[in-house]
Amino acid sequence: MELRVLRYFLAVAETGSVTAASRRVHIAQPSLSRQLSALEKDLGVPLFTRRPGALTLNAAGRRFLPIAEDLLRRAEQAAETMAAAGRGAEAAFTVVAAPATVACLLAPFMASGGAAGPTLHDTIQAEPSKVFDILMHSDADLGVSTTPPPLPLESAFLGLVPVLAQVPADHPWGGRCEVTLAELVTEPLILMTRSNAARTVVDEAVSRAGLTPAGVTETGSSAFAQALAARGRGVCLVTDDSRFGLTELIVRTPDGPLTVPLYAGWDAVHYARTALHELVDGLRDHCTRRTETLIGP
Repeated sequence: MELRVLRYFLAVAETGSVTAASRRVHIAQPSLSRQLSALEKDLGVPLFTRRPGALTLNAAGRRFLPIAEDLLRRAEQAAETMAAAGRGAEAAFTVVAAPATVACLLAPFMASGGAAGPTLHDTIQAEPSKVFDILMHSDADLGVSTTPPPLPLESAFLGLVPVLAQVPADHPWGGRCEVTLAELVTEPLILMTRSNAARTVVDEAVSRAGLTPAGVTETGSSAFAQALAARGRGVCLVTDDSRFGLTELIVRTPDGPLTVPLYAGWDAVHYARTALHELVDGLRDHCTRRTETLIGP
């Protein structure tokens, strides 16, 4: 099964006709028809319902479509990896993660990682609940989320990310390094929306302790939450490193510091699986160092 024939199949599936597909892939129409028929013969099933002037995918064709797309995607990734190797460059990967994870882990990792070892090429930002679904249906190489990845993905626990209470330096807590949950709820709180993992652990901890916040302001942006805190609107609770001169405080609960777990997931048969393992190890080490700096080993 040749890759070019898979490209012809995708062109016909997308355009709905051999004539239009032949123009797209720059091949004579009779030749494309012959190779499409040869593909169906090799697979042992017809892939299209044929009508005058139109072809539409049948049930077998619809099942084969994501397989063909995946094979071509892997071939392109392999070509890019080997081209990079030929230039002496390390593997570079695309990671799917929530915006907060990009801010507190991936971006700082990229900034501090130097030139050695596997690195990040780009990020795709998504809600935590959608990270691994997007991973399995995109060109991304790795997913990082606050919930474990589903099978058949390979997985690893990266560590715990502290949820930080952040206040202006002139706040009464400005000279402290931690605050209790009971103290926290006496202040107006600036929280992320409920799809954010930090918001989830805050809500759960407050509920378990039987406490009620004095007031809550919600926002979908951690940077804007920090901006509101800098303006004195309340105490923001985020996983990001501080901005705008804010002071960071660990939040102590009866169960220990308030943290969010992070997990990585990837295709167990990824073409660059060894390099992905190296990247995951690097992310785990970075996460561990950051957490130990903030709350100790």
